[in-house]
Amino acid sequence: SADVSFSGTAGIALIDDNGASVAKAAVVGAQGTGTAADTVGSAAVLASTRDGMFFESYYDLDITATAETDNGVSVKVGFDMGGGNKIDYDDDDKLEAQGASVGHADVAVSYNGWTLAVDQDGIDNLFDDDQQEDVSLSGAVMGWTVALTSDQENSTSSYKVAGTVGGVSVTLTGTDNDDNGGDASKVAVSYAAGALTLSASVEDESLASGGEDESTIGIKYAMNDALSLSYTSIKPGSRTGDDFGDEWDAKVSYSAGGVTASFNVDEADATTVIAEYTLGNGATAFAAMHDKPNTASDLTAIGLTFAF
Repeated sequence: SADVSFSGTAGIALIDDNGASVAKAAVVGAQGTGTAADTVGSAAVLASTRDGMFFESYYDLDITATAETDNGVSVKVGFDMGGGNKIDYDDDDKLEAQGASVGHADVAVSYNGWTLAVDQDGIDNLFDDDQQEDVSLSGAVMGWTVALTSDQENSTSSYKVAGTVGGVSVTLTGTDNDDNGGDASKVAVSYAAGALTLSASVEDESLASGGEDESTIGIKYAMNDALSLSYTSIKPGSRTGDDFGDEWDAKVSYSAGGVTASFNVDEADATTVIAEYTLGNGATAFAAMHDKPNTASDLTAIGLTFAF
């Protein structure tokens, strides 16, 4: 009696991550089982395939079943399975393993605009998505969206509230478990006036957790339907004497006729170039290059993704 749907993505990529996977392979080998010779040997084999350009492929399959009771309660259960590694070329440049355990089910119950979801260690912390929670509750109150997450075993939680006041979009997020294990909160606002969008944010993290307390001021201008320019001035709060403009990001974006491209640069002359071309029927070709001065984190990747 339930509606069952299948969806997912798959892809292939040719990647050069400047040795990051060699280091990862060595760690995997060092943490393996067996004799010391077996461990070193397996690490060497893995590392040899990551020296320079290498190929990766992946798939991620989602199966969802939904049903609604006679009194309007909707129940949804989802299973996620996959294999291989996906290159996250438009975020943190890392290879992301897609081997999710089918045994971890995502179950959600919805009623009257509110949804309770349960997924053991599978729900993103709303402030820092590197952290995982077990349960979330989301809905709307007087035009404001509200979301809460929690991990009962570890006594952690996060929240997010978003809405509009006088044409200004306001978002509040917070947690007691940020990337450094401490309290953190953030207020972000934005205002659109025609082709111009202004934004600002203030972040407050516990000093004991090593937080940066970053503040930003941003401006984005849409020159036409295809081309836009944006600039963000950043005041890092982790060092005394820093001011707005000590760190900054600039971006040029283009989107038209199935082509999407962007060019980013920051105060350290780190540059990012990403181009995507929609081939149709769910297929997209991409190319990405990240040049990060004075680091070993450069990335070059070209490939094809397919959504189904």
